[in-house]
Amino acid sequence: MTYKAREVLGDCRLALSLLEEETDSQRWRIYWVAAVALIRIVGHVLDKVDGDDPVIKQVASAAFRRWKSADPEHEIFREFIEHERNNLLKEYHSEVYPLGEVSVVEPTAQPPGGADPVKSCHTAEIGENIYRPLLDGPWEGEDARDVLTEAIEWWRQQLKAIDEEVMRQKFGDTTSL
Repeated sequence: MTYKAREVLGDCRLALSLLEEETDSQRWRIYWVAAVALIRIVGHVLDKVDGDDPVIKQVASAAFRRWKSADPEHEIFREFIEHERNNLLKEYHSEVYPLGEVSVVEPTAQPPGGADPVKSCHTAEIGENIYRPLLDGPWEGEDARDVLTEAIEWWRQQLKAIDEEVMRQKFGDTTSL
């Protein structure tokens, strides 16, 4: 079973909770690097540690080929888990907005009574770790922690599917039990 990969995934959840609470920009960046490294380590541990079992190795290898394919279902693996890890660990560059405060512009406003929208040049600063947007890629504009949450859930589903397939291969169809 995928016990060790699931342990790493649990650490990802803890890193996410640290990111949710941290307001210091430097500490937040360090937690982000740790979280991104951990979210990719899940796959390495699945292959190298849990993969000591030959059935897990075979099932995980087949899954990895699917994750690397152009299948949109696994875009988060290619375009976030791998991409952000490569950015950080190879170049120390992240797609996350680097400052603690984010300027937000409200481009139009709808007057009461259904009149035509009017242009607005109002900007506001969002601080206190409320919004940490990604600056590029498929999740541009999304809060980085929301995308990390999605990646954690994706891994949870993948590990569950691998465990189910391993059980099926080792013990046959157990649905009638």
